[in-house]
Amino acid sequence: MSRHVTIRLDEEFHERLKARAAALGTTVTALITEVTERELDDDRKNFLSGIEEFADHWGYFQERFGN
Repeated sequence: MSRHVTIRLDEEFHERLKARAAALGTTVTALITEVTERELDDDRKNFLSGIEEFADHWGYFQERFGN
């Protein structure tokens, strides 16, 4: 079941959103849905957390394993 949600956007942001959706060949609704789903994806959050931890220890990896 689908729900209808109303949000308020200032005109400049809405124009940017429409332009991005058009450039991607999609609709504003589909773009907002995709970005929101991505933001709520726990696997994505875990992956980004892992990258952050790796970046924190990058110096060690370079010393240990070279460039």
